Amino acid sequence: MKNLIKNRKLSVILLIFGILLAIYIAVTIISTHSKIRDAEAENVSISEQISLKEEENEALKDTINSENKDDYMERVAREDYDYAGENERVYYASDAS
Repeated sequence: MKNLIKNRKLSVILLIFGILLAIYIAVTIISTHSKIRDAEAENVSISEQISLKEEENEALKDTINSENKDDYMERVAREDYDYAGENERVYYASDAS
């Protein structure tokens, strides 16, 4: 009789342990799947960014290798870096309202 009660207690404990283990495994799998899905989405986004940058690089290489690279460099220097040519003055408009 004592062995039967002891076996039932052990069976109940093992059953509870098995259920808890199954729940833990299920939660872990779902969490990992979610992380994988997020990483794949980020990978797609980064791949698109890489493609755009590669296209930009090719366009810049074409510009550098072209005959009008001096004009391009001068335009970039003036527009992006506010450089002025020799014997030129740069005036800035102030919007003091």
